[in-house]
Amino acid sequence: MSKNIIYAQSGGVTAVINVSAYGVFEEIKKHPTVFGKTYAAINGIAGVLEENLIDIDATPQTELDKLTSLPGAAFESCRFDLEPLEKNPAQYERVLAVFKTYDIGYFFYNGGNGSMVTAQKVADYCTQQGHPVTCIGIAKTIDNDLAISHCSPGFGSAAKFIAASLTEATMDILSMHKTSTRFLVMETMGRDVGWLALAGGLVKQVLPDTPLIVLISEQPFDQHKFMNRVTQLIQEYGYCVCVVSEGLRHSSGDYLSTKNIEHTFSKDYVQLGGVGHTLASWVADKLHVKSHSILPDYLQRSASHFVSKTDWTMALEAGKQAVKAAVNNEHGTLPIIKKIHDTPFEWSFENIPLDRVANLDKNVPNKFFNPETFSLTPAAEAYLLPLIQGEKPMDFKNGLPLFDLFKGSQPPKLLPRYTALK
Repeated sequence: MSKNIIYAQSGGVTAVINVSAYGVFEEIKKHPTVFGKTYAAINGIAGVLEENLIDIDATPQTELDKLTSLPGAAFESCRFDLEPLEKNPAQYERVLAVFKTYDIGYFFYNGGNGSMVTAQKVADYCTQQGHPVTCIGIAKTIDNDLAISHCSPGFGSAAKFIAASLTEATMDILSMHKTSTRFLVMETMGRDVGWLALAGGLVKQVLPDTPLIVLISEQPFDQHKFMNRVTQLIQEYGYCVCVVSEGLRHSSGDYLSTKNIEHTFSKDYVQLGGVGHTLASWVADKLHVKSHSILPDYLQRSASHFVSKTDWTMALEAGKQAVKAAVNNEHGTLPIIKKIHDTPFEWSFENIPLDRVANLDKNVPNKFFNPETFSLTPAAEAYLLPLIQGEKPMDFKNGLPLFDLFKGSQPPKLLPRYTALK
């Protein structure tokens, strides 16, 4: 007999995460003999624990259609991990109780590499307890750090936003530097990988003579070398533009700037931020020039009015491919993107085991970056440019993007109350 489905989202959002959800729900409709009812958990695995669900089948299509352009996470998204089984078995027992109560046989988890660990834990435990669950991961992350995959859905749109915004800001500095700011730095997200900062280097596609410095997480920071390069560019051009990963490190391995450290049962989560301000302060103090830092922060992951059409399509197909994997009973699978042709750029999905990518990082390869000139190589440009191609039309109202919050149908709770988030 057909089994029911729970879909959930985890980790930082992307501008196209909801498109993947839409792809899941639309593909499910094509297989009425395979799947039963479809639910979505509110707030990831925490929503599963707390039985906060949306009945997708009872939700009007007009609401589901909103997912194709809605920023944020329509079903919310959590930074919440299951504790180890031996430390907190009650969590796993509760997940199993929810899955049994709602006759869940399929679990789709849309997140980054860390979320894949949670997905695998859930499926393995339920199966061991005599309630088999087919678990499928759906990839997303603006950081582009998903190992093995050519790229991650969500990255292309964030890269497009960063490159375009830095280009516009560069035009601003170009017009003002003679009497105002002479050093501008933009700080991008990227804890341990520098893909978004690398994307900022695409400013040279529009303004090839830009005096630009790119600083990525993978390259140890040399302050002396950096200051010499800034000095050289300001002397030659009158100004300098820089884009830096928030996770920039000294040669010792320490981050240049941290805001906070959150201690959890499994590891310490370092909240980063402020490296752009740090660099701007150094330049201002040492060169006695006006400096300014830009922090796009959440804007780079939520700008659904400016998505890459290529990225949007990848996100949609990621959701559909996950359902196709479930139809084929490919438990413990994550569909990843494989490039199959350079010109024109063509790609497809390949299903791999979840545990091959769990907690692994995809670093910027050395061939993509020139540490002597702090610049992208042609190979990096060839990689990045196809991912930012195309624009998705957006509806506007009163001069603003037309967004209307998703309103799903919530079924009554059937189990005793459980508190996951305290």
